[in-house]
Parts: sequence; C-alpha cells; structure tokens
Amino acid sequence: MSRKLIRGNLILPDKVEKNGFLVIKEGQIVEIIEASQAGQLANSPEVIDYRGCWVSPGLIDVHLHGARGKEAMDGEAESIREIAKHEAECGVTGFFPTTLTASEEALLRAITAVREASQQDLPSEVLGIHLEGPYISQKRKGAQDPDYVREINQKELQELKSALGDLKTLITLAPEVGQNLTYIPGLVKWGWTVSVGHSDATYDEALQAFSAGANQATHLFNAWREFHHREPGGIGAALDENQVFVELIADGIHLHPSFIRLAVFRKGVDRVCLITDTLKEAGLPDGTYAWGGLEVVLKGREIRLKDSGVLAGSVLHLNHGVRNVLSWTGLSVPEAIRMATLTPAKSVGLETLVGSLEPGKRANIAIFDSNFETRATFVRGEKVYSGEGDRR
Repeated sequence: MSRKLIRGNLILPDKVEKNGFLVIKEGQIVEIIEASQAGQLANSPEVIDYRGCWVSPGLIDVHLHGARGKEAMDGEAESIREIAKHEAECGVTGFFPTTLTASEEALLRAITAVREASQQDLPSEVLGIHLEGPYISQKRKGAQDPDYVREINQKELQELKSALGDLKTLITLAPEVGQNLTYIPGLVKWGWTVSVGHSDATYDEALQAFSAGANQATHLFNAWREFHHREPGGIGAALDENQVFVELIADGIHLHPSFIRLAVFRKGVDRVCLITDTLKEAGLPDGTYAWGGLEVVLKGREIRLKDSGVLAGSVLHLNHGVRNVLSWTGLSVPEAIRMATLTPAKSVGLETLVGSLEPGKRANIAIFDSNFETRATFVRGEKVYSGEGDRR
C-alpha cells in the first residue's frame, strides 16, 4: 500500500495542529508533521488536502442498536453492514452492535451475526458487541421487553460465552437483581467489560458492583433509580467513583444539557463516553415501527414506545452529539472529541489500537467541516465515505 498524507487541522489528544500532515502507510498512522516542518511536502501528489476542515480520530460508538431499518437483533451479518454504512456517514469508524433483552435463541443469533461481520471489511469496523441485558431490573427496564428480563443463570451465560469466543464483549447488567453481583468478578476475568445499567441499585449496591470489577455506567441518568440528595443511588455511585466510565446520550432529549455539564465536569473527559443508543429507525422517516416485540413511534428527533411514551433509544448521529457537547459545555475541540474517541476506546481496552491520531495506531479518520458535518471517513487509511461537496 502506497504512502498517503492527509492535511488539515489535526485533532490530537491534547491540541489542534493547524494545517498539519498525517502520514499513513499500510493502514497505520506513521508520522505527524507540523505545517512549519513540512517543507516541500505540501506540494506532494500524495497529499489529500482538507485545509479548513477538522481531521479527527474516527469516532467510536460502544452503544448502538441499529440504523437504516436494520439492527443487531436481525441476526444477519448483512444488517450489520448496513448499519456500518450509516456509521461511516457519521464519522464513526468503529462500533459495538448492541443487543436487546430477548430470548437466548435470539441473542445467540445476534452474536453469531456480529462475529461474522467483525471478520469482514466494513465501512465502519465492528470492534466488539454490547449485550444490553437481559440481566437487568424489571423496574428500570426502560424500553426493553419485560417478557425477557431475567437474572443471570450459569448455563445460559456459558452458552453466550461459547458463542462470543474472542469477540470483545461489553455487558450491561443490574447488580441488585438476583445473584447478578456475584457473577461480576468472573465476567471481568473472562475479559468482558461490565457496565451497570437499567438498574434500581442503591448507592451502596452500585458501589459493591464497581468494587467487584464493573467499570462503566450505561446511559447514565436514563433507566436508573432516581437521583436523590439523601439516596443518590447508582447515579451517585457512578459519579463518585473516579475509575468508572459513564455513557451519555447528548441529543438534548434524553438529558438536559445541565446534566451533561454535571457529568463532564465531575468525571472529566477521560471518563465520559458519548454514545448514541440509536435504534434501527435512525435514517428512516417518521412513523410507527416494530422493535424488539414492541412498537415505537418516531417523530422528528424523538423515538418512544407507542403504548407508554417511554423514550426508546435515539436517532442521534454521534458527530452531532459532539457538536452539541461543544455548544453546551465550553470544552475545547480536543476535549469533546476525546469523549467520542479515545475515552470509549479506553473503556473497553482498545486504546492501543484506535481512538487517537498517534503513530502506530490504525488510520481510522473522520474529516469534519466547521459544523461537524462529515466530509469524509477513512478506515485503515482507505476512504470509505465521501460527503456532499467532497471533491477528493
């Protein structure tokens, strides 16, 4: 593979290198060159010139269910490919297809499809899988199907493990349900990342889960015990524990911007993961759709259960989530981008491979205009998406 250079405003982990050069070879970043040190390099035919644009690490979404009418629960690798196309349009170069609370058979089909897709060349890489349930709280199930909510049992867990193989696995569970708490150390020993979520845990119960090895909080503030000044619950525990990563849906619907600020400035950008929690309705017109045995209604930017009006995921684009955070918090561009790149990579143990523009990492890159609309997306150095107006 020949060398190529991408020129633009490089979003590095701690600064912006204006009009810098990103040198790529064999699918990896090999060098970063300051504009002042480029010399005659600027005139090289190898240069892909994005001056005036942001050159960002490819975004990483560790929590999304689907898009374009497809979802992980379809149990088909082709569905994952369609989702990947949508993600590339959002500047997302790696994601964790996310399951729903469902029967064991349905989960096994979804796992098989995600494993198959993870071995394919897609426009956005499958970096792992997120099992959101079924081991959650009936009281805090949110939009999950109540018929399949259950506590962990060893036989089913072993069958899921066998199906997953070496696929990077993130699992959301409620530690206060049944004996779920006792399984956390074993899950961590397997190499899984354990996230507390859809949980009615008290502050002390959540602390026990974090002490046992859980290190994440699934879409913090949503589908949790109420945050009260005398019993802060799991939300308070997640905010209190410095090592815990928290997911946030920055669409302005799931959370008031003040709660985004609260989480960001309490946890810091190294512990906040921006996610979308998108459903298959992302990219579809308004209407009523079947979803996980339930019906949801999409209207504008909101998607809710038809029978109860409960929020049921989002149709957010992750690049727009970054834009929202920049508007609401006053953070710098590198800080906001970190929450959608390096921090989620760290949360699942992938930070040595992806998540930042550094030599030795995969050349997974997103090009954004000044409004954080996607101009182009590169996976392992190859362009996989060209946005409107991109002539290169």
